[in-house]
Amino acid sequence: MTKATFKHLPDEEQERILRTATQLFAERGFNRTEMEEIAKRSGVAKGSLYNYFRSKDDLFLHVCRDAIDRSRKATWGEVQDHWDIYEVVDHIFRYHVRFEFSDPEYHRLHLNFSSSRMERFADKLALESEQHTSRRLKLLLKGGIRQGIVRSDLDVSMTAFMINSLYILFMASLVSRYYQIRMKEYLDIEEELTPESMEKYLNRIIYFIRSFLRPWGGRKEGRRKERKSTSPIKRRE
Repeated sequence: MTKATFKHLPDEEQERILRTATQLFAERGFNRTEMEEIAKRSGVAKGSLYNYFRSKDDLFLHVCRDAIDRSRKATWGEVQDHWDIYEVVDHIFRYHVRFEFSDPEYHRLHLNFSSSRMERFADKLALESEQHTSRRLKLLLKGGIRQGIVRSDLDVSMTAFMINSLYILFMASLVSRYYQIRMKEYLDIEEELTPESMEKYLNRIIYFIRSFLRPWGGRKEGRRKERKSTSPIKRRE
């Protein structure tokens, strides 16, 4: 649990500690990251770090929750209540790709706490990470079926799970070398994955989801064919 002393720090000092811990945990993993190194790189004494967090476990949980919150705001923050499932899928895929290129350490953290032998963290973080998207996708799919823009024969829960699974694997391919190689093999990609080259693969996966969701017989499938990017995908320098 985060101690009250951390919340009383100036915002810039809190941010410096969180960013340093995030980068180290993402780069080295939980087990190979030492509190002493986090303190040293943050410019605080090791003892001070324990005045802010009871243990390395508590700091890691706080950093992961911060990552979940930042990721959700970057992806869902501009989603409008009146958008349909097609508009939302287009938006969350495109905006999260931007987030992955600008802040890849946050997804690396996700891969860390969701890995094997990290069950004590998964038990605390899994629902916090997944429940928001699960509920939103299910509501959007049900709404689309009522409006006649989504196939009525779909298993809503399974469809929401499959959309999010595509989403997670696609994003993991931007930060994990293993998943990069895997995606290149399956999608016959020969070029490097860059912000510019990702646009065509985003279009392919979004089209794939749209094609699966739309009703048989050419019924309407949403208010727009495709959400145009308002700004190019950028990689953080």
